Amino acid sequence: MSLAVDQPTRSCATELVCHDCGLRLPLLDTTFKCLGCGQGLDIDYDYELAKTRLAELPTAERAINIWRFEELLPIIDSRAQSRVGINSGRTPLIHADRLGAELGLRKLYLKDDSTQRPSLSYKDRVVSMAVARLLELGKEEIGCVSTGNVGTAVSSLAAKAGVSAYVFYPSNLERGKARACRALGAAVIQLDGNYDQANRACRELALASGVQFANITLRPFYAEGAKTVAYEVVEKLDWRSPDHFVIPAAGGTLSSRVHKGLGELEKVGLAETAATKIHAAQPQGCGPIATAILDGSGEIEPQTPHTVAHSLAIGAPGDGALVVDAVMSRGGSAATATDTEIFEAIDLLGATEGILTEPAGGTTIACTAKLANEGKLGPDDTVVAVISGNGYKTLDEHPDKPWPEMVACEVEAMEKVLTGFRREGAASPLH
Repeated sequence: MSLAVDQPTRSCATELVCHDCGLRLPLLDTTFKCLGCGQGLDIDYDYELAKTRLAELPTAERAINIWRFEELLPIIDSRAQSRVGINSGRTPLIHADRLGAELGLRKLYLKDDSTQRPSLSYKDRVVSMAVARLLELGKEEIGCVSTGNVGTAVSSLAAKAGVSAYVFYPSNLERGKARACRALGAAVIQLDGNYDQANRACRELALASGVQFANITLRPFYAEGAKTVAYEVVEKLDWRSPDHFVIPAAGGTLSSRVHKGLGELEKVGLAETAATKIHAAQPQGCGPIATAILDGSGEIEPQTPHTVAHSLAIGAPGDGALVVDAVMSRGGSAATATDTEIFEAIDLLGATEGILTEPAGGTTIACTAKLANEGKLGPDDTVVAVISGNGYKTLDEHPDKPWPEMVACEVEAMEKVLTGFRREGAASPLH
């Protein structure tokens, strides 16, 4: 097909390429899986051209958003780029000194995508690419199958772009996120099945209806948005790649594309990244990627999810094999956390760093603690843990603590309660 480009971007994207057999297709082809072997597609770039273009434009003149490194992103039409993602990206990299002291990690950093715009999760990065691609194609409807955060990102970014959004959730949907999607104007459809069943059904629906799906038919472009985590972290560390990334894994997009992004930074001469290890964090109730890494087989065996970390509850991860390759090729590892450990980690993060995360972020912190205890993260290593979503969206999922009793609005009664808190240490950040 031909795609009319008003003004080209600085993108150096060239072709679609199969992950498995290497078949190459034109960038403007609307195929989302290999025509030869049926596997997923990736985007390839002219890295020599990207190196030249990156050097031409100083960082001080670059966008402070998802498009900061547009040379290494796949959107070629400036009209699409200008309508989506302009407020996404560039989230804080926080030196977590107090949490690090608890975990024995002096150089622990948090890539805090719980502050991501517009929908408070890392998914704004990937969905920005998907919606921009949708606009390039001249389409006006976008769907997604979601465990939570993809849905809110699609709803938000579709609303800003002026296109219709359809969000398909599995049966164990987080109601707060579903309500948010509806408030943002999306049509929300709850399916009687788990995520993997819903995903299969949505693939068939996409082909039957012609509706483009962010994380299915637009997936080669969607996935590229995740690389921006690697770019931003390394730039913030003065172009020194960290020793370790600890990344929550669901479908596997984030871990595998951080791996790709690190490799690209080396290809274009911005940083040396080969020594950086990637570690996968998963809930114990749904850890097919972690299991494949820890048992040494490298083979993904689908699991039936049973976990409070609904946004990580993908038992048959589409990019699971890519994550295993990313982790093993970099000498990394994996860990899993129980639901109890996840909630304890949420509380620890909140008490030490003042960040309220959802169970996916709690999984990252719990697994970071385990990896440190196992000696896989050294006390003086630079460690970046990715906090992928905001806890204000999942408060209904958190075990409720006893509600405070009513106290008379009198100094004597209030002082008595205060004295009790002081004696018990109840106001201590780590109580």
